Amino acid sequence: MRVGQGGSGPGARTPDGSAIEMYELGIAHGEDELIDAAIEPKSSILELGCGTGRITRPLLARGHQVVAVDESAEMIARVPETETIQATIGELRLDREFDVVLMMSYLINVADDAERLRLLQTCAHHVRPGGSVVLQQQLPSQLAKPVVLESERGRMEISDVEHLPGNQVAATVTHTIGGRSWSQRVLTQNLTEEQLAGQLVEAGLRLDEYLTPDTSWVRARPI
Repeated sequence: MRVGQGGSGPGARTPDGSAIEMYELGIAHGEDELIDAAIEPKSSILELGCGTGRITRPLLARGHQVVAVDESAEMIARVPETETIQATIGELRLDREFDVVLMMSYLINVADDAERLRLLQTCAHHVRPGGSVVLQQQLPSQLAKPVVLESERGRMEISDVEHLPGNQVAATVTHTIGGRSWSQRVLTQNLTEEQLAGQLVEAGLRLDEYLTPDTSWVRARPI
């Protein structure tokens, strides 16, 4: 998750507390397939919050042209395969438009309404007329209670869950991979459809459709 501040574990961290070494170990879990199916072949994509390129590389391999953006110089240094831009998403204003603007990793669930609006305004600024803004949003069930999830690659534990006023949730997320562990305290905002649709309109976008039945993937279009 790329929301929240603070953390512990080996290696360097980004300004928002994300562990760079942990992100380097990440692999795609079908996100690239979902995105590829929702957009035109060989689309130009502006990927906001690319991290170390976990999804950038599969999208490039599928023939798309990706410009990868992250505020962390250490993160984008790990993405030499394409054009990268070091920038804070809310402040990014390129003199270019793209077929697709992609913002994953639950960045839309930032707990600050004004910051969320800035993120969406960046999306709206860079998508071409008729293009798509593809967003990944957190579901309320994801941080609803403490849980431990095991996989072949490692372990994720959600603990110290706090349900706060305004449909916000704070929790500690701990990833353990290959005997190394990274923990981060996150604060997120669960969004109703009405909240999301309203803020999209405020940014100059409209909610077009959900790309998955669980509503975790959203397509918006310019108004």
